[in-house]
Amino acid sequence: MPNFCVVFTVACMVDTPPRLGRSWVHVVAPVIPIMVLGGVWIALHAPGGRGSAHTSFQVLALCEAGIALLLRHRKPVGALAGILAAYALVDLDMIMILPVFLALVTVADLRGRRPATVAAFATGAVVIAMPYMHGDFIGPFSYVALHLTGVALSVAVGRYLRSRRLSKQPILPSVPAGS
Repeated sequence: MPNFCVVFTVACMVDTPPRLGRSWVHVVAPVIPIMVLGGVWIALHAPGGRGSAHTSFQVLALCEAGIALLLRHRKPVGALAGILAAYALVDLDMIMILPVFLALVTVADLRGRRPATVAAFATGAVVIAMPYMHGDFIGPFSYVALHLTGVALSVAVGRYLRSRRLSKQPILPSVPAGS
């Protein structure tokens, strides 16, 4: 017999299904260390005086990445595109590379093979082109190899999580043998 509650009480909350499909811990937990590490890096490298405007842009870029990461399960490709745009516009590799990798893991986890492949190639292109756009000198082994390895590992982790998640779901409902 269904429980019809006139007043919304704790007893009624037991029978109600959760409103969110995912637990908020799975959404928020990976974002917290990224934001903390970015905030600590900004605080340790913040210049005084005239450089405070640069610090404000660093904080804004980190906040944009944090908001995009919190919304990454709704629109994973859009979150990755926003984070890649911020990564390409600002020369903040130290605080923006981790959000790029987490957004790429999410795209590889929640989307099919083709969008994950396109996202991986686009991310690799932006990650490699960003220092050249800002006129930075990069070494081929210290920067390119490490960042492309990070992109490849992000896609591998995302695909692993996808295969693990899909293997837990039954493909066809089981039918009794005597039916």
